[in-house]
Amino acid sequence: MTPTRVRLVACDLDGTLFAPGGRLSPRTLAALSAADGAGVTVVPATGRSHYTALPRLAGSAGLRWLVCSNGAILYDRAEDRVVDRHPVAADALPALVAAVRDGLPGAGFGWEGLDGFGYEAGFLDMRPPADVTAGEVLDALGPPWPVVTKLFVGHRDIVREDLLALVGPLMVDGLVVTCSGAGFVEVTGAGVDKAFGVARVCERLGIDRREVLAIGDHLNDVALLRWAGRSVAMADGHPAALAAAAEVTPGCADDGAALVLERVLAPAHP
Repeated sequence: MTPTRVRLVACDLDGTLFAPGGRLSPRTLAALSAADGAGVTVVPATGRSHYTALPRLAGSAGLRWLVCSNGAILYDRAEDRVVDRHPVAADALPALVAAVRDGLPGAGFGWEGLDGFGYEAGFLDMRPPADVTAGEVLDALGPPWPVVTKLFVGHRDIVREDLLALVGPLMVDGLVVTCSGAGFVEVTGAGVDKAFGVARVCERLGIDRREVLAIGDHLNDVALLRWAGRSVAMADGHPAALAAAAEVTPGCADDGAALVLERVLAPAHP
């Protein structure tokens, strides 16, 4: 049986497309340019917000569509704007915050909003997010409730998967919680994850999920790796990502994502 042609590559950024240090290597830039020239759409699918993803992608060829904030944001670089946003439901946010405050004393909140980030002072002390130098620091998240694209939950003594295990059972109304390399966990709206975000791009472009190849390395990539027609995990990735993927490529320090792109673009053997 002839393999389905790959028309879209959905690729995580940190730990995947980015080299160590959070930048695109020369080999990756060349692979992205070649993909753009060959008509293969490459879509970064990242937990990062568009505020922090865009500067790190400057100078890269193609990459019109960015799935950011774990699927909650679709950004169009050609139009330089957010074209699709799926925030946490307004009625779910107060219920979730109350559940976390009651169930996990010592937790603090940060959030991505319509115009940037907001933080409780304690959250910045516990888990300062990368690439953020300033934000609106409040005494507590509460009324008047902001529009929240993605909520961060941090704890001084509990991080990553241990924190995820405690916050997960506190979810309300189908909200999605996950984590990646940061110490805090991240909450998005009901049913919103990277697979959801990439599917929205595919709807726009008329691409079937069988024509999608996904590349990722962490827990917030698992849903996308399971959804895509082909899936590749980074060799140094999280065990859950490796278990979800059908293939493995070298780690980001060895340009593993660029290697996948090069293989997608290589002419088929006769």
